[in-house]
Amino acid sequence: MKFLHVSDIHLDPFYNQSMDKDTYCHKSNGSKRTADYKAPYGRIGCDSPEWLWESTLREMKSKGADFMLLTGDSAAHGMTDTQGSAKVLHAMSLVSSKAHEVFPDIPIFPCFGNNDLPGHYILPNSSEWYETVLSYWSPLILCSKCPPNVTKTTTQEKLKKTFLNGGYYSANIANKKMVVLVLNTMYWYDIKYTDPLVDKIAENQFVWLEEQLILAKRRKRKALIMSHIPPGGDPFDFSYFWISKYTKRFVNIVGKFHTIIVGQFYAHTHKHDFRLQILNSTGAATEEKSSKSFALQTASVSPVYANNPAFKVFKLNTKKKAVLDYDQFYLDLVVATEFSNPVWQFDYTFSKKFPSKRKVIDADRIDELNQQLISQTDGRFWNSYIKGTTANYQTSQYDRFPLYCVMRYVFKEDFEKCREKLKVLGG
Repeated sequence: MKFLHVSDIHLDPFYNQSMDKDTYCHKSNGSKRTADYKAPYGRIGCDSPEWLWESTLREMKSKGADFMLLTGDSAAHGMTDTQGSAKVLHAMSLVSSKAHEVFPDIPIFPCFGNNDLPGHYILPNSSEWYETVLSYWSPLILCSKCPPNVTKTTTQEKLKKTFLNGGYYSANIANKKMVVLVLNTMYWYDIKYTDPLVDKIAENQFVWLEEQLILAKRRKRKALIMSHIPPGGDPFDFSYFWISKYTKRFVNIVGKFHTIIVGQFYAHTHKHDFRLQILNSTGAATEEKSSKSFALQTASVSPVYANNPAFKVFKLNTKKKAVLDYDQFYLDLVVATEFSNPVWQFDYTFSKKFPSKRKVIDADRIDELNQQLISQTDGRFWNSYIKGTTANYQTSQYDRFPLYCVMRYVFKEDFEKCREKLKVLGG
């Protein structure tokens, strides 16, 4: 079985191919300044034109897949600031309808990102927003045009029960051998404001998550977890995303059910990455014995933060109920724009780029890779890793050891201890 992981589309209906990134590729504030060249396929430093999402969908279609994870941020940056929330909904509707048009016969599981809300990082104060978005997403989740032989993912009634109360839900995959748990981690993110409704939904989602994992265990099923913002740190500035108590609670839950959870899939940073979630990291000996979970993040479609558009195709063994491998594909925007010839390219296969004796992608494999990144005798893993984060666009200045630390430690205090230990900067 194969599935797609794609994210951070940031579709911009106002994209103008003649405008430069200084104006966000918009004609705004009366500016008449144009770029030195037209960029119909997308421009580094700007969000996605409709063409780019359509091209991504066509390329993903050619790979064949059984379902898709669409991990948030359908709408472009700044839409709520300058265009109003109606424009956010319009962009989300376009992303959904185009995806359903190209993939009418497989389920697509979308989730909320920080740009898919009434305000940037501002959660809904009623069910109205969720009702509107569900009207876009339910045909994808329920796979309304799927052939009869495709197992139903869920029902409209079950979907509405949690979706309208917080934007999270569950769905069956792999002939009900497995389940996808789609979280709305915006409720656990450090949003810098207090709201009793947000706190209540945050708690309800934790209760629901644990109930779903208990149910999966009872039914002898495995689970995939997906959302937009992961627990842990930001590789750009090393701030930590979630409220600390929520990170600890989540890691405790996934640690408790680590044998049930096949993998976690996130995005948000616009960079391809791997993450560990070590429950007990008080020392090397305890880390070795501690239960571990892991997360995979995919690079974005939007090239706004200096990366090439990319997506992944995963291989899932439904008998072993394990993630075996993945391929990454990307579009070289610089070359495509220069020669007016947008051609998607194969980037790499995980198992070949990061060879190992381990035959599945699991927490032990990601732990092994994390240690290989700071090998004193073999630089291949680090060089392969850092180039892949931007899907083969030029990397910006970075510091190796803080990136190693943020990949390894999901708790901020552990990250800070790691940085105190590994002090040399540069890469």
